[in-house]
Amino acid sequence: MSQRLRSIALAAILAWVAPALAQDEALPEPLGLEQALGFADGHPRTQLDPAQAMALPRRLPLYLACHELAFGAAAIGDDARNRPLDALLNPVDAQRLEILVRFLDTLLADLSFSRYSEAMAVAYIQFDRASIRRDLGQFSELRVADLAATYQEVRRNRSGAETAQRLTRALLAQALNRPDSLPRDLVAPQLQPLPDPLPDIKTLIAGVEQGNRTLAERKAADPVIGPVLDLELRQQTLELLLRLQALAAAADGAAAETAMRDLKLDQSRVLYEYEAVADLGYSMSQQTKARLDEQRVAYCQALAWAELQALQGRPIWPHAAQGETP
Repeated sequence: MSQRLRSIALAAILAWVAPALAQDEALPEPLGLEQALGFADGHPRTQLDPAQAMALPRRLPLYLACHELAFGAAAIGDDARNRPLDALLNPVDAQRLEILVRFLDTLLADLSFSRYSEAMAVAYIQFDRASIRRDLGQFSELRVADLAATYQEVRRNRSGAETAQRLTRALLAQALNRPDSLPRDLVAPQLQPLPDPLPDIKTLIAGVEQGNRTLAERKAADPVIGPVLDLELRQQTLELLLRLQALAAAADGAAAETAMRDLKLDQSRVLYEYEAVADLGYSMSQQTKARLDEQRVAYCQALAWAELQALQGRPIWPHAAQGETP
């Protein structure tokens, strides 16, 4: 076989096996957000047209219920409100947002597991000590049964949180187009401060008109749908701005709760040293819960700002390994 034919044959073989090799390529360990966002370009979803993308809805995250978090427990969950429509975004930007959501959701799953692990340890110690004191005639059967039920409830919550760790990782692996490579260790990103004050809606809409070339092309290709997309764009931009304003108040509340729990833990440490309390576990678990709530608010703020950036055709993350939207 001539060298030219060998080259042609080798190129054909590589073209056939390259997708499989890329699919099986191991993910970096630990995996950072900037690295994860770099996987968006090759995802099959980026090849879909807007109608196909809308027909394949994305699953809601387990922990990043940002709409409800911003507007209170009474707010009704709505997938359309939790993220911009794919029709308004460049397909690669839409997939980057999907990766961002899954990455942050996985980090929250890990924090939730830590919270329930600490709580389970506390509940077990209390149940075990009560069992010993019951045998000494100091505690009633009812008291021990109550602590046993509490322990089993927390144990069930911990088991659910452990399962959530795997589920969120599976969803992240799907978003990275590496379904068989579940990421183990994630590097929590350094969150950037939001602009203060936030831009007004007119400034943001002007940014979309200037930077979102994909939306401009879709409006030009189908003049009938153009006015509808304009209305939807304005509404989603407004809701994202309102969400950021509501989350600012939620952030203040979460920070105050964390500060209070830090002081409570310090107080418990002092009492523990003087043997005034039996253990520090409860205070530690409450502190972990407060930090989880604070982190959830911070991630929702970062996500809302990233969505506004994507609508304007700008990079969704300051230090991500990605270029401007083509």
